[in-house]
Amino acid sequence: WFLASPLSDMRTYIIYFAVSWNGLVLIGTLNGENSISYAQSAGNLSLCLSRSNIQSASEAIRETSFNFSAFRQYYNTLFGNDAQHLSNNWLTWFIGFVEGDGAIQTYANGTRVRFVLTQKESAILYYTQKKLGIGTVKHFPQGKSRNKNDFYRFIVDNPSHILLLAFLFNSNLALTHRIQQLSLWVKALNNRFGLNTIIFSNTAVSVTLKDAWLSGFTDAEGCFNLSITSNARYALGNVIKMRYILDQKNNTILLIIRNLFGFGKVTFRSKTDGVYRYTATGFKQMNDVIAYFKLFPLLTKKAQSFDKWLTIHKFVCNKLHLTEEGLAQVRAWQKQINMENGITKKTGSAHP
Repeated sequence: WFLASPLSDMRTYIIYFAVSWNGLVLIGTLNGENSISYAQSAGNLSLCLSRSNIQSASEAIRETSFNFSAFRQYYNTLFGNDAQHLSNNWLTWFIGFVEGDGAIQTYANGTRVRFVLTQKESAILYYTQKKLGIGTVKHFPQGKSRNKNDFYRFIVDNPSHILLLAFLFNSNLALTHRIQQLSLWVKALNNRFGLNTIIFSNTAVSVTLKDAWLSGFTDAEGCFNLSITSNARYALGNVIKMRYILDQKNNTILLIIRNLFGFGKVTFRSKTDGVYRYTATGFKQMNDVIAYFKLFPLLTKKAQSFDKWLTIHKFVCNKLHLTEEGLAQVRAWQKQINMENGITKKTGSAHP
């Protein structure tokens, strides 16, 4: 069957199609940025639609290389509805969040699979669990090794629900090591549900500023902060620097993000276990970062940090910091941002 339906939040179209034989769902992921095509070799069903035929010329339409048709079809198979409450924006945000903080685990000699998201902030995990309708959230009040650094975990271990996530991630991951982890999932799932239940794609998705992936990745790996340092060349003897920061062991994705914004630098963090950092600084240049996160808002408590950070950005751009009272206000906001960043810090060894 075939359906083309508009998604209001993305202002684009998605094509759903699948074939089922004897209750076994056989869904292949579909790639290609310029066209979407499907052919059934055993019959007469064929479809080939160019995006230019289904997209408006309006600048408001956002092209994306993410494809959720297989996920939506299997979601309907599991739950009997078409997952309209899961917008493309949210699914793309979730994938970015998972690539930053998720664990795509395979164990017991490759025969068992599990998915885990670990956070100090519980609300985002309960929200995710309710949104997807799968998994459980568990609290670990004693932290790791009883160090009282408590955290929460969203855990999915039901094989059918893991298969659902595999359809979501397949061909929609940007990081190489995540794609490698997914390949082990696919092998285990095909052994369980039947050969070629899911056709693995090792092609990385193209990350852009026209989708919510970076918003989710920032909720997992990023922060907004500012520094106030002494410098006699500036008014009141202080200089304010605003920063958008991403930490990640994969420097390739950080270089891609730097190139998307067109400014900033990627550096190796000394005294860490191979962690790199993308740092964007400045005031006028930061307008592109601000525009992105207004279009694709953060969903964790980092949204509160961003709002305070944005308030400071406007304050400084309007030169309201050039008084003793104004500088004191900026210092007060700075402490609030640092407090919010502390709440969302990683736990244990995951914190570089």
